[in-house]
Amino acid sequence: MLKAIFFDMDETLCATSQADKVAGQAFTTWIHKTYPQVTEPKAFLQRYLQGVYKKLNAEFPHLVALLPDENAFRCGLIQNILAEQGVSITAKEAQQAQDYFDSARMGAFTFFPGVKEMLSDLRQHYKLVVITNGPIFSQHPKLNATQMSNWVDHIIVGGEEPEEKPATSIFQKALDLVEVKPEEALHVGDSLPADIAGANNMGILSVWVNATGASNSTDITPSFEIQETVELKEILKTLAQ
Repeated sequence: MLKAIFFDMDETLCATSQADKVAGQAFTTWIHKTYPQVTEPKAFLQRYLQGVYKKLNAEFPHLVALLPDENAFRCGLIQNILAEQGVSITAKEAQQAQDYFDSARMGAFTFFPGVKEMLSDLRQHYKLVVITNGPIFSQHPKLNATQMSNWVDHIIVGGEEPEEKPATSIFQKALDLVEVKPEEALHVGDSLPADIAGANNMGILSVWVNATGASNSTDITPSFEIQETVELKEILKTLAQ
């Protein structure tokens, strides 16, 4: 019998990429206005977001050395990427830019439509746990922006744990918090390698949120697949039969 449901946060409960898009547009405008000598503000933004998601680590090993101080890392990114366009700024100015982006992003960060209502309904029947990967620096503000603790029973942030998803230890922590066995839980997430593989390895039912309807070219097989998180209700009806 199902007793607990675990959820990923970014792109599962919350529209992270949409917030990134809104913040990105605002940030591009701000950079262009603050540093008119930046001729390609959109190219700056693209490089900055790639850096935020750790896709430029090979290019900037000296910045990787700043981690786990995520704020210092991102401010360093801003300085380095602006320098590529011939613009030199101070650490204080980089911090102002980073603060602007963070503020714009959190102002736009919210749940997907219908998710709050779904969580409210599910909580009457199941224990709910959010398991989110990522640094405290970025995840705590998102949790605060959505008042996540009002909607679920427990929250686990990968950046505060010894290991992140797909590690068994983080799923075991979730099971222990709600005192259920793996077969009494279900995990919902959008990442095949982190969410689905992690749940599968623990013997927890897995639900893949495949928003774009992409084909699965991996050997990771979810128990169920949905396009929107709110479709979970249909799966729960099936399981209850």
